[in-house]
Amino acid sequence: MLNRSVRSDRPAFTLVELLVVIAIIGILVALLLPAVQSAREAARRMQCGNNLKQLGLGLQNYHDTYKSFPMANFVYLNPTNSNVNTGSWAVAVLPFIEQSPLYDQYNRNVPAANEFGAAGQANVALIQTVLPAFICPSAVGSPQGRIYTGAIPANGGGSIPGLPAMTWKAAPCDYGPISGVRGAFGNVAYSNNQGGDRHGPMREHYTVVGLANGNPGCRMADVVDGTSNTILLGERTGGGEIYSKRLAWTDTTYKPLLAPTNGGGWGDPLNGDTWLQGTLYSGLTAPPQGGPCPINCTNLRGYGMHSFHPGGAHFEMVDGSTQFISETVAAFVFAAKITRQKGEVAPNE
Repeated sequence: MLNRSVRSDRPAFTLVELLVVIAIIGILVALLLPAVQSAREAARRMQCGNNLKQLGLGLQNYHDTYKSFPMANFVYLNPTNSNVNTGSWAVAVLPFIEQSPLYDQYNRNVPAANEFGAAGQANVALIQTVLPAFICPSAVGSPQGRIYTGAIPANGGGSIPGLPAMTWKAAPCDYGPISGVRGAFGNVAYSNNQGGDRHGPMREHYTVVGLANGNPGCRMADVVDGTSNTILLGERTGGGEIYSKRLAWTDTTYKPLLAPTNGGGWGDPLNGDTWLQGTLYSGLTAPPQGGPCPINCTNLRGYGMHSFHPGGAHFEMVDGSTQFISETVAAFVFAAKITRQKGEVAPNE
């Protein structure tokens, strides 16, 4: 029997050729990865804008029902009988964003705070419910992981004498109203002339019986600067983390004091207490410093609106339209979009 060796005429890959193929695949992956990431962010950004649209429509339906928008937040205090209550716009809008069962369980006669017995603690349990309508998919971290401990110090930190200290845990909310313009940002926007009305469409409501009466609710007709020109809600990354630009703030002195009062939850009454004073374009300083940057320089309450979208953030206007406003927007233009009846005439950016 004749032995024959089996031989293939097909040439094998050399080591050099194999390395070249691997290098080409690596280059293709490097080229495709940013495109994939960009597509994913585009989808997250669209969902984030849709959430804001849903909240805006809910607030419009609230207005149709009650003939005014809800208060951004409210505090009620009766020193004679120690009756106290607090609340937020986000609790008020629950029935209008298909969350009536949750709203019906919420005891609106007591604050969502651990210090107010079983009823207050039951409210605290409710506001730890993660609701997708309040979550921007682009925000860093899982929604459950962003449940945080919030607090109001005694006497409201010195602004509301007689208010007891309150603590709670809250699920995050990446959206909120802007109560108005003040401080360094107001000075930049209005060239040190802050005269006139600098309030947004949803105002704060503080009632201290015998001392102060709260503001009335804002009606659509009160937005005389134009409903398509005035911001109702905007993005401000929620939860317990404070960001400088898009990085967690590393300060160890002020951050522990400010994080509990950052108003980063939908059941947190501080969420609506956002008088914008801006910060520096370089980010958040320690101690915090006001400045000309209103968007994406920090999410610290009162210092900036904030998102993880490249280039800007979403804002819902009073008329129900949604705008993506650049993080480089001029201070005067953005201030004009916040105030409801100051009478500015500013171009869109």
